[in-house]
Amino acid sequence: MRQFDEMLRRGLMEANLAQYETVLEKLPDWEIDFSPKYRRERMRLLADPWNWVRRRAQPMWKRAARNAACVALACTVALGALMAVSPTVRAAVTRWFRETFEGYTYYTGPAPEEEEIPPEESFPAFRPTWVPEGYVLAQVYTNGLPGVPEDVLSANWVYENGEDTLQFSCYLRPSGNVGAGYGAVVEETAVRRRTTVQGCGAEFYQEEMWNSLIWENGRGNLFWLHSMQDQATLERIGESVMEITTGPLPVYELPKLPEGARQISRDVLPEYVSTFWALDRTRTLTLTFTYSTLPLDVRGTGTEETVDVNGLAARFWQGEKKEYTSTGFEKDGTPVTTSVEACCNALLWTDPEMEIRFFLQGHLDREDLLHMAENLRQSTGENPAEAGT
Repeated sequence: MRQFDEMLRRGLMEANLAQYETVLEKLPDWEIDFSPKYRRERMRLLADPWNWVRRRAQPMWKRAARNAACVALACTVALGALMAVSPTVRAAVTRWFRETFEGYTYYTGPAPEEEEIPPEESFPAFRPTWVPEGYVLAQVYTNGLPGVPEDVLSANWVYENGEDTLQFSCYLRPSGNVGAGYGAVVEETAVRRRTTVQGCGAEFYQEEMWNSLIWENGRGNLFWLHSMQDQATLERIGESVMEITTGPLPVYELPKLPEGARQISRDVLPEYVSTFWALDRTRTLTLTFTYSTLPLDVRGTGTEETVDVNGLAARFWQGEKKEYTSTGFEKDGTPVTTSVEACCNALLWTDPEMEIRFFLQGHLDREDLLHMAENLRQSTGENPAEAGT
């Protein structure tokens, strides 16, 4: 399901990008002055179209009513807390609240005002420092756009052990929205038990197949653990959660990318960086570059062999050649279907001095991937490599 969800997310993103590009190509050669509101909404759509569609599908009056209710509830609960306990006992007021909607329980809250958001806002850098034996880190990804009040910034860590998936998510702050993409969500029928994690009130939910542990720390971060593990195990994982305070990883740039390559997404955390490009106009052919100091369980598919990258042993996977069919659009909006044969190959190597693992995967041949790996360079800038540089 994780792979399907990621493919669906990327598919929606690519479809929106293609439609937006087609519309722009039809316009006259004007200097269009888009409003700040429009630019912000467009950025949210392109960054996470699935959540954008879910939010837009709800009637405006319902969203406004729910947001107003969240604000009222926040004021009531905050006032009650201040009246019931001493400020020395409770240093922070709860920012997340449970809300039931269409058979699910969501954690949400009022969005901050734009001026309340610090200019250096970034994704939360919390993660578990212990998981049960057998689980390996399979994926890390982020959601949301920093500085946008209506977006929840989250960092998500996915661990796998055979058929079981353990997901840890940390949400920076509420956004005023209700939905699976805007905070933790569990089935309304789940059995709820109160507990504590790191001295904070927490709630354990037992569903038919999955269990969840949800809590908020004193800074207003919301944490969500979701797995088939029992309550005691989830609590132990929760107790191990720490904020990573190490400096950011170096910025690595790939050499010149194929002509027409376009960056689609980029996830940046203190121990993990991943960038995803589309290599063609229809975004059928792709390239992913990931590097991390963590023991990521990443690998390619197909025939594996050992190759050399600047004197270091590397693992290369030769994928099977497949035919990819996609539909693009001419400048006049006419759909055009094209087919291309390509292999999805992968390359994995480790820099022993920096203790960083590098992973390249995409629709490029062996020589291209090896050339990129051997000519990888460290940059002092903040931006990844762009096509044609």
